[in-house]
Amino acid sequence: MSKITIISNVKEEIPRKYLEQLFKLMQVNNQEILKIKPPSIGYFKRAWVLGSSSEEKIFYLLAINPEDEVFGYGQCSWNINYDNLDKGYVWAHIARKYRRKGYGTQLFLKAVEILPDQITGLYIETFEDSDGIRFIESLGVKEGYKETLSASDLTKFNLEEVKKEAKVQREKANEKGYEIIYIDALEEILLVDFSKYVEMLEEIWNDMPREELTFEDYKLSIERVKKMNQRRLLRGDSIMTFVAIHKESGDPIGLSNSYINEYQPTLVRQGDTGIVRAHRGNGLGLALKYQMLEKLLFETDAKLWRTGNAGSNEHMLRINQILKYEPFACVHEFEVNKKDLLKRLK
Repeated sequence: MSKITIISNVKEEIPRKYLEQLFKLMQVNNQEILKIKPPSIGYFKRAWVLGSSSEEKIFYLLAINPEDEVFGYGQCSWNINYDNLDKGYVWAHIARKYRRKGYGTQLFLKAVEILPDQITGLYIETFEDSDGIRFIESLGVKEGYKETLSASDLTKFNLEEVKKEAKVQREKANEKGYEIIYIDALEEILLVDFSKYVEMLEEIWNDMPREELTFEDYKLSIERVKKMNQRRLLRGDSIMTFVAIHKESGDPIGLSNSYINEYQPTLVRQGDTGIVRAHRGNGLGLALKYQMLEKLLFETDAKLWRTGNAGSNEHMLRINQILKYEPFACVHEFEVNKKDLLKRLK
């Protein structure tokens, strides 16, 4: 095993001469794990320039060979505001020809060691059929959550049939006492009671399946939600949201949102789809998704609609089948005590 150099620091202190290599490596990593054409390099440059949010701290790591080539990168991050302040996240990627030489373990160990003392637990993501999952499994770490990634080919839908069904779904929702409205980008505050919108979003987030993972409930505020959406816009995302309104009270009680990035315009990334518990059982999840499907087909150039769901979320998986989603990847998430993991790595 050749001697390598690992440099680690906050974004601003990473030498500029390595950035182009790093962005290309990030792009390769994206395509390898998601198995679809990745965003253009501009996406990774934009994300780097934008930097991390005020909610988290991120350290980047670069693995460099004697020829000054960046052949691996990693990052570790942790929350510094709001919730789950004792949990950290670690990711590492090594170029394919450098794998199975111990470099990935070195990079991963260094990332874990950077985490501050208040971080006692770690979340680690790996993708099925990857070298990463074999590495994590070799450490004896218990899996806590599995997410199935699926995609729907938007070119296979009949536009007029979708338009007709979207109208039927809206009418059904209306008969049951609900109105479905569209919100573009940051316009929630103009169209709904934003404080109740944030309360709805917090309930939906905290009611999503966690399986065996342990973490605190999310603590959302108007300011936090505003900043999250503003960062999405700065990163190049268009934000499309359909919201279900309970007509009697005027309260928002469900939503479905999607994102299309300017550096990857043919891919739609599905965000949240959820209905607060008191209003479930009225077919609103399917109604919201059909409104989104109609919009994507008639108003965008998107070809693929990607989503992710826990295996235990049977209701949403049934909706996905109706909308022609087909699984293409599986994400395995592990939770481990930091001290235990350091012992295993060393």
